[in-house]
Amino acid sequence: MTEFIANESNIEEVGQKIADSMVEIIASGGRAKIVVTKQGVKRSLSQNALQHSIYGELSKYLIARGRKDCSPEWIKKMLKNKYLGWTQDSFTDVLTGEVTHREVLRSSSSLEVGEATIYTTQILEFADTIGCEIRIPAKCDYRSMMEIQCE
Repeated sequence: MTEFIANESNIEEVGQKIADSMVEIIASGGRAKIVVTKQGVKRSLSQNALQHSIYGELSKYLIARGRKDCSPEWIKKMLKNKYLGWTQDSFTDVLTGEVTHREVLRSSSSLEVGEATIYTTQILEFADTIGCEIRIPAKCDYRSMMEIQCE
């Protein structure tokens, strides 16, 4: 995935880079998908609550089918691994000051609104692939974001 950050001073340059990337993908027989999000706006409490509700529903679904190890916390960890990936974090030894770097799961709390919408869509699609039907509340930030995209 290629990410471009646009602002007033580079919008034409970013537009050209996006167009070039699309041409390259399509020329190789692929299809391009563009997602535009507002940078810097953190995910909402509503988005967080929906994600945790989905973890709970997936847990119940899988436990009912014999997967006793699938707690909501385990589901969250596995889905973060699958869709959010890993990032490097620094840890400092309190006594020696020695700094070590380790790979850690990317935190879902650090997601921006658009990223949280994409992540929620991914976990809903995963639920669908295993036959777990998740109902989305009529009034929630995720539904609002999806409606904006469909306009």
